[in-house]
Amino acid sequence: MYPKDAWELLSPQLTDKRRQRMIDTVSRRTNYIRLVVQDVHQPHNVSACIRSAEGFGIQNIDVVTLKTKFDTSTVARGVDHWVHINKHPSVKQCVDTLHNQGYLVAAAFPYGDAIALDELPIDKPIALAFGNEHEGLSKEWLELSDVRFTIPMSGIVESLNISVCAAISMYTTSQRALKKLSPERYFLNETQKNELLNEWICRQITSWEGQIDVLRRRKLT
Repeated sequence: MYPKDAWELLSPQLTDKRRQRMIDTVSRRTNYIRLVVQDVHQPHNVSACIRSAEGFGIQNIDVVTLKTKFDTSTVARGVDHWVHINKHPSVKQCVDTLHNQGYLVAAAFPYGDAIALDELPIDKPIALAFGNEHEGLSKEWLELSDVRFTIPMSGIVESLNISVCAAISMYTTSQRALKKLSPERYFLNETQKNELLNEWICRQITSWEGQIDVLRRRKLT
């Protein structure tokens, strides 16, 4: 937990342009949609997923590691400092955590009872889960997820790259949610925005703990 007055005390060190960009960015952040990735082999792919999530304003990313160690490439270097990456050792733990937080879990499965991406229900917070490049999601997701979905294809190619699939799904779902939901439901509330700004500014400032102590003492004199 970062100090509640971190943004107030430290943000004057930023340029006006940088400070306003962070304020504008946090105002467009959402917890309504989450990205979940399982065992993505290529660091470039998982990093591209993280970069897309951040670009669409998605704050929380869940990573399930059953077989493959989680790693990011230079594609996400720096970007991962602006999002929350939550790691899970099993599918069940991940799904249980999401369910406990009120999320509908939608797993990307291109067969069976899968529905089209643009038919996913968005009347409650939703987590979009994607598997690795070769095997897709573990079969556990079939039993534990709430709904299965696919991106309809018209060509000979039957599947898309994981990062492309995730980007299309996050964009489509976020746009649908923005049109249907009120800003109060979709975006972070004021308390969440302030908490995130406090976190971000501490990550931007070297030795922020000592600086905050000095600035607090100055306020008291």
